[in-house]
Amino acid sequence: MATLSGVILSVEDTILSKENFDHDIFLEVTKLVKFLRLKNIDFVVFTNRKFTVTTGGKEVPLKDYLTQYWGKFHYICTSDDPSIPKKPKAESTQYVLTRMGWEPNSVIYVGASDNDTFTAVNGKLLFLRATWYANKTDYGFEFDKPSDVAKYIDIFCLREHLWCFALKDDEFEFYALAPFSTMLSQYTLYSSDAKATAKHGLGHPDFWVGALVSSLYFSGLHSRIDYITTYPGHKQGVSSNVMILPMNIFGKCFRTPAIPDLLIRHKSAVKSQKARVQGGSVDISNQLNTIHLNKTPHKSEDSVYARSPLKQGKTVLLIDDICTQGHSLVAGKEFIQQTGASVICVSWLKTINTDIQTVKPFKEKSFDPFKPQQFSGLSMGKKYEYRTHMTDNLAPAELKRIFEQYDSWDWPKDL
Repeated sequence: MATLSGVILSVEDTILSKENFDHDIFLEVTKLVKFLRLKNIDFVVFTNRKFTVTTGGKEVPLKDYLTQYWGKFHYICTSDDPSIPKKPKAESTQYVLTRMGWEPNSVIYVGASDNDTFTAVNGKLLFLRATWYANKTDYGFEFDKPSDVAKYIDIFCLREHLWCFALKDDEFEFYALAPFSTMLSQYTLYSSDAKATAKHGLGHPDFWVGALVSSLYFSGLHSRIDYITTYPGHKQGVSSNVMILPMNIFGKCFRTPAIPDLLIRHKSAVKSQKARVQGGSVDISNQLNTIHLNKTPHKSEDSVYARSPLKQGKTVLLIDDICTQGHSLVAGKEFIQQTGASVICVSWLKTINTDIQTVKPFKEKSFDPFKPQQFSGLSMGKKYEYRTHMTDNLAPAELKRIFEQYDSWDWPKDL
């Protein structure tokens, strides 16, 4: 697993703006550069064009101007060397990575233009869109101030522990950020917020988006998937989910479509917590008998697929908020696998001391995943013990620490 080792900075509307240059904003960008150095993160200024800055009544090359503020740094201009591939070609970012000795999933790209978008997408790099000078593209995760980029990097991109729970075998692949419990003090703070965010639209959705996106990217899971979807809520219909929009943004960074309505809840499911309060319980059929796949899901807000995009050789990332026994993810996986596609499951949190229980795979008994089904007498499959798959005991403390820092984050005092 990687953590952030490098940042590629574009010039136009990121470092300076010909149309709306603001020296105060430039000083904030300079502060971002100082922050990167403080955190031992290397950076490159990467441009196709030769820029100059008017200072003291004369035109000064941009690199010389920036050196006055930043000292020595890496500056790559393709116009200075015809052998360097120009942006937005994939070869251009590969040149930068090779020259700097960076791995692809250890680098983020900060830019502001459509050309920056295409450069990041072609290079398969996480794209942070700078809007402090102008807002000229719809792609990438939006950042209004250089300090917001610094905060994102400090909170999410320097973590040592990306997943606390991980399991992978032929039947089930699953990852979670940290344990869930609203009773144990070491987990309560972030767990309560996750529950409020997922169930009531409160809490800190941006935190959970940032945590999940950074773990997917730096762990390299993003490079293994072809589609992204979220598991529906318990109510009938396609429920809203705080992860749908950000996963769409994330997917566009890597040409990985996010499909919001891939799974349909055709009948309301019984809430497990409500059943337990009433002295009963629900098994996995509660999920299997209330969902099915959408044969013509949306590929954008205004268009749908003519036929299901799922088939052999494709992999779907299936996201849920809080995983208890895994019934939701296992059910979604079984339906998706009927198309021949593979599934990687992810949740924000995993309920403590609760094993994941799968159902015996339907490999020998196929069914139409695009229609409601009625399963009974199911044979249970593998059970995955909670403690066996707790792969990183330090991850919960780190998640708690960054959650506590999230609202109060500010520039380090020694800047």
